[in-house]
Amino acid sequence: MKTHPDTEDTSLYDAILDDIYDGKLVGGQRLKVSELAERFGVSTSPIREILRRMQGEGFVEIHTNRGATVKATDAGSIQNIFEILQMLEPYFVMWFADYALPEQLDELEEIQARIRETPHSEQRQFRRLDFQFHEMFCRGHYNQTAAEIWRNLRTSLNVQAARLRITPARYEMIKEEHDELIAAFRANDTSRADTVIRKHVDGSFVQMSQQIRALGLNAGR
Repeated sequence: MKTHPDTEDTSLYDAILDDIYDGKLVGGQRLKVSELAERFGVSTSPIREILRRMQGEGFVEIHTNRGATVKATDAGSIQNIFEILQMLEPYFVMWFADYALPEQLDELEEIQARIRETPHSEQRQFRRLDFQFHEMFCRGHYNQTAAEIWRNLRTSLNVQAARLRITPARYEMIKEEHDELIAAFRANDTSRADTVIRKHVDGSFVQMSQQIRALGLNAGR
């Protein structure tokens, strides 16, 4: 009997995600329930449950008679995600600029400090910290339905982008735009925060699109 089922399930979920981030599980690869259960030392039931969760979050596909596969990187899917993020990110950011508490801004700056310390070669860690930075904007928002949609989309985006590299120039620009956001939050400048986050999301989409074209991945359109 599990003592802390939520903690154990989250750890298993994160472990499978890590395999995708590390390239041990790649787009289009079949996810065999029995093999995953053996690898992580659990029964097949929690594996099936996590794969269904990942299907709902958009980065695992489950096919009748074929089982589950990691969703392949697809330009169309990434564009769809960004189109929604272009609406959600400003929605949360403008609220955060109005209502963020000083201690929340301090925490945001702590995350940004860790981002600045992360070398360009550690892109998986960078993406994790970037997720934490952006998640601050919706963590305390009253609309947690929208917040959960954002979390699922960002997780799906990170999974699909696992094989894409952030260029050194974009890497530095992300950090600069984070600093601009923090300055806008400190000044309660919602207009400036809105301008920066829109530029921020657009810049990430352009960079990913260029990578996808360079790799010759499916246009999805």
